[in-house]
Amino acid sequence: MNRFISIILTIGIILRIVLSLTTYHSDVIPFDFAGKVIAGGNITNFYDYLWSLPEDDRYLKVYPRNLFNYPPLPYFFLGGFSLLTTWIVDQTVHDNFVLDFKSTLGNPQLNLLLFLLKLPYFFFDIAIAYLLMSLFKSESEKKWAFALWTFNPVNLYATYMIGQFDVIPTFLSVAALYFAVKKDRFYLAAILLGLGASFKIFPLLFIIPLALVKKEWWERIKILAIAGVTYLVTAFPFFMSSGFRRTAMLADQTTKSFYANVSISGGESIILFLAAVIFIYILFLYKKTAIEDLWKRFFVMILVFFIFTHFHPQWFLWTMPFFVIDLVKTKLKHWPLFVGLLVTFVGMITFFDSGLSIGLFSAINPSLYNLSPFWNLLGLNLDIYMSRSLLHTVFVGISAYYIYEYA
Repeated sequence: MNRFISIILTIGIILRIVLSLTTYHSDVIPFDFAGKVIAGGNITNFYDYLWSLPEDDRYLKVYPRNLFNYPPLPYFFLGGFSLLTTWIVDQTVHDNFVLDFKSTLGNPQLNLLLFLLKLPYFFFDIAIAYLLMSLFKSESEKKWAFALWTFNPVNLYATYMIGQFDVIPTFLSVAALYFAVKKDRFYLAAILLGLGASFKIFPLLFIIPLALVKKEWWERIKILAIAGVTYLVTAFPFFMSSGFRRTAMLADQTTKSFYANVSISGGESIILFLAAVIFIYILFLYKKTAIEDLWKRFFVMILVFFIFTHFHPQWFLWTMPFFVIDLVKTKLKHWPLFVGLLVTFVGMITFFDSGLSIGLFSAINPSLYNLSPFWNLLGLNLDIYMSRSLLHTVFVGISAYYIYEYA
């Protein structure tokens, strides 16, 4: 088995290096920029930096004041990593990368910089492959889990092409599952979920399912408290920052799931996502499950989120470890459903700006930068809203089956 894993890992790493060097999306810039801002002495007032600049400042000609709209950890971790590695890149190219990206197109130094900015993701990504493998007993299942994650197209796209950091909270969620299921270390699992939520909020959905595995209420409360305190500790130093409260604490991304609702009066409505979450949590409370099946509850919760949310493409990575587990445990029984979801996912991407599709390769072909939307390039004038609605409807139908199967 070791030889098989070595071959798969080698091919996977080469593929990741190639994609890291050759693709660009603007989402990688804020974390690099954050490193510069933090290194300039802006620590607890980091979120206020852009708000404090005069209207005619050069940065405000490129970026909005609410550019930093994630929790603190991504900026400090990725910004710090950038400071440690990107010093080898030509300083002029690096400065232009932040302020005038188009001028760096065609420069090999840009490709080096892109690789360095995505480099920290390698460690979390590969660790997920090993953690997933460790959740299975037979050699065959271990091989399948490792290979399916290594060549997972959503992971490759979100992590090494877009360059988003979703692989980090995804790793922390899988690590929490591993320590709860394989090591019976629920408090450590709660800490990991709290840390995951300090990168992106979705691991908070897993905390109650984790706690409800325990039978004693005092144990449940301690797990909830540990996760909550872990999350709050990472954000606490920034609570006094008005920039943090305006852009990160109350960012629009955190409330997208609340848009889907049913009106029951002129000023009152039922928020469908919250109603579904409450119902499923109650179901988990009274319907007992084996610890080995905790992954099913995590899977159900994340699918409920996606059903009621207009999601960004990179967010879909959050579901991938659970699809891998499902495919392995069912011996690929559900592969047509998984492929169907991937088709809807790819279809949805084509209705975003071209920077999320063909424009990603502008790092090796500058003519692809800032192109028209994908369907316009093909000369087709589709009804975007109807097309997206149809794709999401198919997505919901398939996801509903998994929820029915595992809730």
